Amino acid sequence: MRASDLIRCRAYDRTGACLGTVVDLVAAPDGDGTLVVVAVVVSRRWHGRLLGHERSEGGGPWLLERAMRLMSRGMRTVAWSEVRIDHR
Repeated sequence: MRASDLIRCRAYDRTGACLGTVVDLVAAPDGDGTLVVVAVVVSRRWHGRLLGHERSEGGGPWLLERAMRLMSRGMRTVAWSEVRIDHR
């Protein structure tokens, strides 16, 4: 499976409630070094992760960081084991 197969798909929790749209994936190496999906980033909005500007480490122009933080409201990371993806 490719990342593009999951991006823009709807994500649901275990009860069937819609969490939003998959906008990014979080991967980590498993025991043999192969990357596996460990979480998905979902959003109720149309945009994705904003090139890292939504993270709290800072380091960029304050105005840009503030704008990106506002745009990323409602975005959250959900463990792969906690979601069901609708591949339509």
